[in-house]
Amino acid sequence: MSEELSQKLGYRGYITSRPVRGISYPHRVQNLVVRDYATRHNLDYKLSATEYAMPGCYMMFYDVLTELPQLEGIILFSLFMLPQKTKPRLEIYDRILGAGCELHAALEEMVLQEKSEIEDFETMIQVVLNLPKAPMGGYYHKSEDPKLNNFFLEAMRPTIDMSVNYLH
Repeated sequence: MSEELSQKLGYRGYITSRPVRGISYPHRVQNLVVRDYATRHNLDYKLSATEYAMPGCYMMFYDVLTELPQLEGIILFSLFMLPQKTKPRLEIYDRILGAGCELHAALEEMVLQEKSEIEDFETMIQVVLNLPKAPMGGYYHKSEDPKLNNFFLEAMRPTIDMSVNYLH
């Protein structure tokens, strides 16, 4: 094992005091998810940093990023704890990969180990951010005829079910 790798001290967890996708998860639950993920993937888990509750605050996360030279990576409770704006996320990915580290999203069971995997993270984020705009379940009524409004939802049902099963 190289000396650089032997000096790395595991994976720092990262949880939040804010809602994630509209749901407030207790810290205890977030830590259980992160610890379970680390155990199942044989990752040496380090105590989680907890982000402040203020919207748009990433002070604790950026503090964790300063630890990257001593870490193998970060385990986020959820991918959706990252900044909503694309540019800061891309900078975070570059910083993590540039330090030779990994980024794990425990709730979504995703890992970023190389630059080619950034697209997977970004696709997941963009799909979820755009789902409320999709004409599903009558969210947007395109027609006065209720049968036509549900047509898209019924046509997409197999894909939606497959996606839900994939995420769980």
